[in-house]
Amino acid sequence: MRYLILGLFLVGVGCLTSVTPSNSPLERGRTETTSIPLLGQEGLGEVAVQEEILLIDAQILYKGFGEYFEDRFSGYHVAIDLEAPADTPVYAIDDGKVTYATTVSGYGGVMIVRHEVNDRIVSAIYGHLDPASMRGVGESVAKGEQLAVLGEEGEETDGEREHLHFAMYEGDEIRLQGYETVASAVNNWLNPIDELRGSFTESDRYASDLGFDEEGEALFQIDFEIPYGWDIEYIPSIQALNLYTLSGEGTARERSQILIRYFDASSFLTLSNVTIHSVEDAVIGIGDYVARRYDIEKKSGITDFADQPSWRNERHRVTDFRLEEGYTRYYVVAGHPDLDPVVYETVLASMREIE
Repeated sequence: MRYLILGLFLVGVGCLTSVTPSNSPLERGRTETTSIPLLGQEGLGEVAVQEEILLIDAQILYKGFGEYFEDRFSGYHVAIDLEAPADTPVYAIDDGKVTYATTVSGYGGVMIVRHEVNDRIVSAIYGHLDPASMRGVGESVAKGEQLAVLGEEGEETDGEREHLHFAMYEGDEIRLQGYETVASAVNNWLNPIDELRGSFTESDRYASDLGFDEEGEALFQIDFEIPYGWDIEYIPSIQALNLYTLSGEGTARERSQILIRYFDASSFLTLSNVTIHSVEDAVIGIGDYVARRYDIEKKSGITDFADQPSWRNERHRVTDFRLEEGYTRYYVVAGHPDLDPVVYETVLASMREIE
């Protein structure tokens, strides 16, 4: 596994949005280096930025902010996970005071540090630390000062893999939950991607790694490229892939740009609960796969699609394609109504079968 220095800037105002670097628009699946410069939203004026700091030498993101998971814990992840081995130093993101430092179920060693940024109180959670290395409650810490080192998998991390769970929220109350069971509760947390300026490297995670049937076979036998600053969430309840922007408020589903589902059939099928405004045959992907494009809209009076991004209930584009003839798997690639058509088409053009 590769590691890099994760340089971060603490941002002093509001929510920020990501921009696509000009060097290249895409990355393969969830791999290689992803640079995510985060800029102030229009209308916020100048962004107050402090000097660069080092949070941890790490590789991210295994679990992104707002993604839904069903594993040891279920719910919407309210942090980012930074992958690094035991004994990796963890540093303070800014001047502050330790308000909590102990061993907790689900974390092992965990610290909360209270910071004041531009008259705003922000608390940061640092989880899965070596308890013996942690600074004590009441201690003042300086920006960039070492707080602790990551714990070794086992008792020090309460059985979790070796990584830093890093979360942020406004206020100085003690919060320890790593997940929220209700989607709206994610809005009570700050997206660290928006609060911290810097370049991040994403860990390898492919579509074929994210969903499996009862026999252990991958549900998605495809690979594709996604834009810089995006990530992939697997939605287990509907066996779908959600391609979303790392930056932004709320859950990953609220930041959705493309949704990929599948069905098994001998021919192209359409849903009876949508109006088809247009349809055309096409060829897409690296393998020149037979495809069909649709302009669809959910019919009035039909219940909103469960567990899907809200834009799926609006008029939007969909492309279905298959890898081979006969009874086979068809993949359904739906695009957000406001998604740049060039980005959508570039993702489609990158589709390929996993050998």
